[in-house]
Amino acid sequence: MNTARIKKGRLLAVTAVAGLVAGAIAVLSPAQASEGASASSCKSRHVKVYPGDGVPPRWRYGEVDFAVNVCPKEDADGWETNATAASNKTGQSIGYKLESANLRVLGTGENKQTRNATYMGSFVVNDCAPLIEWPCAKTHKAEVGFAFIADKKTGKVRLVYGGAVDSTMPRGMALYRTP
Repeated sequence: MNTARIKKGRLLAVTAVAGLVAGAIAVLSPAQASEGASASSCKSRHVKVYPGDGVPPRWRYGEVDFAVNVCPKEDADGWETNATAASNKTGQSIGYKLESANLRVLGTGENKQTRNATYMGSFVVNDCAPLIEWPCAKTHKAEVGFAFIADKKTGKVRLVYGGAVDSTMPRGMALYRTP
């Protein structure tokens, strides 16, 4: 009889604790759910370009990655950006060193259906001694314009690619977009 009362008391205590925990979770859940839904609706989008030969075989000298974390449910001003540039072995063997990748926001906007942001990505191609990448004789700059448009309701994201905007790359070198 004593054992039954202790088990019943433990069962009530466990039930009470479980009820408190469930209540706390229920209170926290809507806020956490909206944060989770907002974060999960974000989509990482990339615009990748590479400088390369303007004539066949169109060798690539490296790749520049402009990344934007597009969140259709958040203000476009808050979309995170990142830019990286890296030479590949072909670029290094010829003496082209890609660096100083940068991505800046030119403008943001929204209407009833969409949010959008326009970007200007830039990077530098240094013309250096092959393989050792030093000393560098010339510096060439390239800029790339693009925009992302996100549908607030469906979450679909579209890229509007503007291509190379301004470039001082040497003759015979072209800027390609990675598919």
